[in-house]
Amino acid sequence: MHDNGSRIYVPAVMLVEFTSQGWQSWDVEQQPLIRDGMPILVDDDLRFADDGLPRPAAVANRWLQELPVSGAPSPRTWRVYAQVLRAWIEFLSDRGVDLFDSRR
Repeated sequence: MHDNGSRIYVPAVMLVEFTSQGWQSWDVEQQPLIRDGMPILVDDDLRFADDGLPRPAAVANRWLQELPVSGAPSPRTWRVYAQVLRAWIEFLSDRGVDLFDSRR
């Protein structure tokens, strides 16, 4: 959620599954260390930070990427957790509450 002049813009959160296919054409030095099929939350404006602070989707993505080594090896579990996180972020956003409202 960020101020866009006179009104507050609340991005919708999309859920996509990561694929490294074609990574050689991206502007990166090596293949990303994200497993194929890993769910990723992306705001509809494709931003992961505001004023240098990570958005809730970016923080959720860090947590999701740790699932395989935190006792949740199943891609189906990753997707369920991502769906729940997305629903919670959208629930709070619909009520005008930022997930990290007063946290810097």
